[in-house]
Amino acid sequence: MALSGGPDSTALLHLLSELASCLDLHLEAAHFDHQVRVGSGADGTWAKEVATRLGIPCHVGAPAIPPVVKQASLRDARYLWLSGLVRDRKADRLAIGHHADDQAETVLFRLMRGTDLRGLAGVPARRGPIVRPLLPFRRRSLSAYLEGLGVPWIDDPSNADRRWVRVRLRTEVIPEMERLAPGTVDTLVALGEAAARARDLNERAGAWLLDESAVEPARPGRLELCRASLTRGGSEILAVALRRVARAGGVALTAGGTRAGVEFISEGRSGGRVNLGGGLEISREYDRVIIRREGAEPVPDVLPVREHTGAGTLRIGERALQVRWKPVAGQLPPPERIAVAVSPGHYPLMFRGWRDGDRIRLAGGTRKLKKLFGDRRIPVSERARLPVLADRSGNILWVEGLATAETDCGSRGDYSLLEFELRYE
Repeated sequence: MALSGGPDSTALLHLLSELASCLDLHLEAAHFDHQVRVGSGADGTWAKEVATRLGIPCHVGAPAIPPVVKQASLRDARYLWLSGLVRDRKADRLAIGHHADDQAETVLFRLMRGTDLRGLAGVPARRGPIVRPLLPFRRRSLSAYLEGLGVPWIDDPSNADRRWVRVRLRTEVIPEMERLAPGTVDTLVALGEAAARARDLNERAGAWLLDESAVEPARPGRLELCRASLTRGGSEILAVALRRVARAGGVALTAGGTRAGVEFISEGRSGGRVNLGGGLEISREYDRVIIRREGAEPVPDVLPVREHTGAGTLRIGERALQVRWKPVAGQLPPPERIAVAVSPGHYPLMFRGWRDGDRIRLAGGTRKLKKLFGDRRIPVSERARLPVLADRSGNILWVEGLATAETDCGSRGDYSLLEFELRYE
């Protein structure tokens, strides 16, 4: 458990010490010296003595590099050390002495700065290994408990430093609010609890929305969602769903990134894309929304066809494609195979992924593949999965599932039919 030496953590130390035997707890204390004021080392010595008298080991740590003297920086340095100690000691829990007054202060502080339900919910009773057993109790109750035991505690001078906004809230604003409206602390705590319930409800709704919108089958490195289903959830639940996706990928979306994602899903055009931050990218392909890490799509390989007979493997999108080819002998191949008319001037042929600017000759003239894909409503991500066969000049002779090029082989005798057999792994 974290032991600063103040009344909250000292009370927690004694309470857990009394419960250790009946709950089968192995209890250890941890004191972090921020080293930002003269004489702070004495607090660590005091904490170690208090813990030792109870038969509890106490670890004392300090920052490797002095942190910036800001409350957020000091807190980050403290939790970094505590987290490392939890790992080293193979501890199941890290108990923190936050109480109801701390919770009320947190809710008010975040409300003043501007927040949403997640911030308004305050600090949770448990998050990962961190637990806060004292959240139901007021500061005055903890002090009275220690006074009844005759146990002293340390008053950290920084807790009275009016440079910090939270100190002024604690010592000036909240007491004045209590004078004007008795029960303010309890009201703020209740507000945080209500916000936490609403937040949890939104999280469940966001998870349900993702499940309902998921497009099967799933593909590696990307999430495909039905836009029509997503937008039915409304902007608030859609924001929750986006943050869930980002967290699963190890990314904490900023408010700006979340807002950009919601606006793009609601209003973005097909073919567009937006960077959400943290390496996440969101794009739209007709009625599909695709979320992936930037650069996650593999670069297509190229398989040269230099002779009339042969075999080889290439990778299109995330799929490996085995190709065998030989001249057509006698009757045309079955429908599951491909027959393409080629001439000696076409060699070497190339099996590859399509490229911007590719064109194919059809009965009505040549057309760009991009236009052909659009007419057939082929999503951008699917286009990257379609192999094409090109001649030495880059003219497209065949596109999987869409078209085979027109030739004038009826008037010339140098064309022959090649049969291709394709198999995906």
